[in-house]
Amino acid sequence: MTGEPPFGALRPSPAQERARALAHQLPTNYAGRKLASLFLGLAGGRQKRAFDVEIFRGQKARLHPFDNICEKRVYLTPQLWDPQERAFLSQYIASLTSPDFFFADIGANVGLYTLFARGEAVLTGKAFRAICVEPDPEMRARLMQNVAFSDAQGEVTVLPFAATQTPARLRFSINRESRGMSHIAPDGEMEVEGRPLLSLLEGAPRIDAMKIDIEGHEHAALAAFFASAPRALWPRLLMMETSHEDNE
Repeated sequence: MTGEPPFGALRPSPAQERARALAHQLPTNYAGRKLASLFLGLAGGRQKRAFDVEIFRGQKARLHPFDNICEKRVYLTPQLWDPQERAFLSQYIASLTSPDFFFADIGANVGLYTLFARGEAVLTGKAFRAICVEPDPEMRARLMQNVAFSDAQGEVTVLPFAATQTPARLRFSINRESRGMSHIAPDGEMEVEGRPLLSLLEGAPRIDAMKIDIEGHEHAALAAFFASAPRALWPRLLMMETSHEDNE
């Protein structure tokens, strides 16, 4: 984002950090999710502004908790953001014996899964490489900013496309209340370019893990990929969103 202040310029206030620290201790259950709303305002999460914070073993991010559920979760209650999925991914990365780790983040949003995977890879001494695919220009700009703040530009390739069965121009609907729920729709207000996964992953030596969350279009995109991709490119671990009704 051109003209944006450097990382650290938008840090939470001391009072907001105290509220975040308390929220970080909430239990990882229904009660914890409900209690989190009590801390959201105290932590500044209802303000229409971004906050600079360190996440996931020192990765740096500028989070916008007011219009994106995953950013809100990671800002206020990271322990409630996909805890089982992240624990599994962490264990998987640690189990690998190769010196490098290749990650594909399809529907990357602002890059939180990529930053998490990078933190885990670095922890275990692995070189990290990622391909991030994100069609929403605003989310992609936030993603690229987070990658830059984390000094990962040389490790992460960001592609401005939607993952589709076949090459196509598509309408895309923006959800400004919850940006992660933006999706392909016939009446969408903007046009995006769709490309098959095989095209998007071209040049990757292998995919150690893939996360795909493209708002209900996962099966179609993956079916086309597995029908045409060489087995050497099939992801060794596949994490796929299966519920698009409960985005909380």
